[in-house]
Amino acid sequence: MPGVRDQGRRFDVQRSTFNVEGRTAGIVLVMVTAAILACAACQTAGTAQPEPVSFEVEAALLQRPLPGPFVALYRLRVPSTGGLRLSVIADRGQGRMTVSENLGGAVVVAGWDDQGGSVVFDLRKGCRLEGEHAVEALGLGSLPLSRVILLLGGRIPALEGDQVTALGSKNLFEIAGAGWWSVAELAREPSRVVALRGEDWEVELHKHTSSVPGDLRIDTPSGDWAELELVRLQWEFSGELPPLPELPVCGR
Repeated sequence: MPGVRDQGRRFDVQRSTFNVEGRTAGIVLVMVTAAILACAACQTAGTAQPEPVSFEVEAALLQRPLPGPFVALYRLRVPSTGGLRLSVIADRGQGRMTVSENLGGAVVVAGWDDQGGSVVFDLRKGCRLEGEHAVEALGLGSLPLSRVILLLGGRIPALEGDQVTALGSKNLFEIAGAGWWSVAELAREPSRVVALRGEDWEVELHKHTSSVPGDLRIDTPSGDWAELELVRLQWEFSGELPPLPELPVCGR
């Protein structure tokens, strides 16, 4: 029947045209997608990535003055006990550091200033400690107290006049001055000190908030160690530092 055959041919032509148009649309879609992806790849490849800040710049940032008076409370653990508290007040080149028992009073008190050095008192024995005994009482290795505050406050422990020099490894810096020497290991994002090593001690610093460490561990070759865990920190202090006791030198 001619009418039926003609209608069938028209249907076949329409279906063929639809298939061609569909394939053409599909090809166009694929080509457009490929072009978009290729363009994105070109943009990604062509965009210059920012250079990381050099560790020399990081070291300079970590030598800035502290933002204000440093007042902090730590949990202190040493081999003999884990139930101690260490409180610190540092302001205008002077400071006090007190070790207390959890349920008792102060057992060790230390004071220092940038000009006159430091002094440590054993309140249990009622006397003033000197030399290695003072170092052992605080559990802080042979770290000078003025440098300890800088380290606790998120800084390289370099005082005015110290030399801070980059070593062979990009993130290692030597700190030397006033009969004292150490090597600081830095990290970035954020800029921070993650380790400090001296002749007879090593400090590891963890859980930073910005550059301020939340945990510190101090080790010595003899096996002695101390751990500090930050409980509270504030950058303000009003009033005068508490007076130091007047006690004789231990053993005299």
